[in-house]
Amino acid sequence: MKTVIQLIFWCILVALAGCQPGNDQDVSPAVSSGSSDMTTTPDQSSNGTDTTGYKLVSQGTFVSNVHTTSGTVKLYEKAEKQLLVFENFKTDSGPDLRVYLAENTGVRNFIELTRLNNTGNFTLELPNDANPNTRRFVLIWCKAFSVLFGNAELK
Repeated sequence: MKTVIQLIFWCILVALAGCQPGNDQDVSPAVSSGSSDMTTTPDQSSNGTDTTGYKLVSQGTFVSNVHTTSGTVKLYEKAEKQLLVFENFKTDSGPDLRVYLAENTGVRNFIELTRLNNTGNFTLELPNDANPNTRRFVLIWCKAFSVLFGNAELK
């Protein structure tokens, strides 16, 4: 009986902590690499490159899992540098949201890119070991409660 009461308590706590629709946040993302180019979003041209020399490699559209998530993500590349560009991104707020790059939506072989504090348009630089050829899924993950809010597959 005590376990049931504790479970109910935690469910109520999660609901009060912000895992509900309609609590959008408009804050800049916490970028892990510290590069000054992180806010520069490549401008796409018709030939697959942009005015700064970045090439569009792949892209995906976010789908909702446990919480409503929408928008697109594009992977750009220039020399050894790779950028994830989020466009019109939106998800429900949560207590501990992260952006992961993973092999699948089951959070297999993933790396954490950043803590998510953002909606709208923003850019993240991938670390050198990201390997988006095998880690093709961009996940919006609630680390505190192990919940997949939404995902996009880079194709």
